[in-house]
Amino acid sequence: MPALKNATALSQYVSSTMTRDLPEDVLDAARMCLADWLAVLVGAHAQGAGVAVRKVASAWNAPGNAPMFQNGRQSPMAAALVNGTFAHCLDFDDTHLGCLAHLSGPTWAATLAMACELDKSDMEALKAFVTGFEVGARVGGQDFGETTNKRGFHSTSVIGRFSATAAASALMGLSEGQISNAMGVAATTAGGLVASFGTMSKPFHAGKAAMDGILAAQMGGAGFEAAKDLLETDGDTLASAVVQNQEVRIPALDFNTGSELHNNTFKPFAACLLVHPTVQSARDIYQQIDGRKLRSVVASIHPMVLRFAAKTQVNEPLEGKFSVAYCAALGLCGFDASEQDFTQDRLDNAELQRLMDMVEVVTDESETSTSATMFVTFEDGSEMTMHTPLAPGNPGNPLGWDGMERKFMSLVEPVFGDRAQELFNLARTAGSGDNLKQIADMLSEQA
Repeated sequence: MPALKNATALSQYVSSTMTRDLPEDVLDAARMCLADWLAVLVGAHAQGAGVAVRKVASAWNAPGNAPMFQNGRQSPMAAALVNGTFAHCLDFDDTHLGCLAHLSGPTWAATLAMACELDKSDMEALKAFVTGFEVGARVGGQDFGETTNKRGFHSTSVIGRFSATAAASALMGLSEGQISNAMGVAATTAGGLVASFGTMSKPFHAGKAAMDGILAAQMGGAGFEAAKDLLETDGDTLASAVVQNQEVRIPALDFNTGSELHNNTFKPFAACLLVHPTVQSARDIYQQIDGRKLRSVVASIHPMVLRFAAKTQVNEPLEGKFSVAYCAALGLCGFDASEQDFTQDRLDNAELQRLMDMVEVVTDESETSTSATMFVTFEDGSEMTMHTPLAPGNPGNPLGWDGMERKFMSLVEPVFGDRAQELFNLARTAGSGDNLKQIADMLSEQA
């Protein structure tokens, strides 16, 4: 067997987690991921996918000290499944552009569950999360994650397993050999279909990735032996199964190239990340409509967007998150494209339906996945063009802590009331005390 270069690099990196000192900018990025994760988790408190998964997982009666959202303390796997599912229900969670995956969802779900179960400190949990995120971002980097999506497998489901496994393995203090076996278990359980987008299965992918990551780490720690070469750059690997013509492979893993946390994107809109530049262009046009009535609307996007957001008929609110036309119409109506804009009440809005039917979607190779252009004509004959070169929330056009706090409060305050600010502050300052224990207490309170 050829030398296991990726397996060695990965296991050495994960096993050395607790001995590494992290710079403040990386810790701050991890805290922002935590704040975003908490916001979208709590904001999804009434979402059917999370409620159904919690009903199933709580019936297992698996004892443990991991907080299960609004349902006390349970086993780490059960809690991670539920929390990870809730955190992706709104499709409002952060996205790493390099691998086109929602990494914080499964990674924080696994990290918080295992940190509470093992009574780890804030700093140990932050280090484990960073390790998990960096592993996932690199495994999915150099187009592997994006191509995984194109080939019909959900990158969050596939790659999130490795980030969750790495975080759990770090907290458990696994040896290099045990970590390699854990990653083999994660690889052989990878799955999740893009065809499920627009249904409850999509958020379930994130929860299952978190659960499977903990399971993989526990299996590795128990002495389970798995294939150790499934993440290598060549051979009969996970990549060759997902991308069968071998157009793209898992890259050589190098953990000395800076932090991938700085390439993370935080969503200001509760929809598929690829529709964000269209929403921004539409909202910018709305600000200048000045009472004129629209006659025609053309949304110009990168061709890849249609791979994930091409729905032309929106019959269920969730489907709107994956429709360029629906999201464009939201912006043109002046709506925020927040979670309340993907409800049946909003879907029944007559003006929204009229504008959605008007939107013509065209593709343009000169656009990128983070840019879009909108052309509109008005009934008085005037025209307007609005180009969004870089959607807000991306590196280079960041949301920042002020923007994150606004997003957090809009999602959490309706659920936690005055305590929403307390929860935000705990996430914002995590690292020096017992903030995560207090966060866990708040999350686990019965509804």
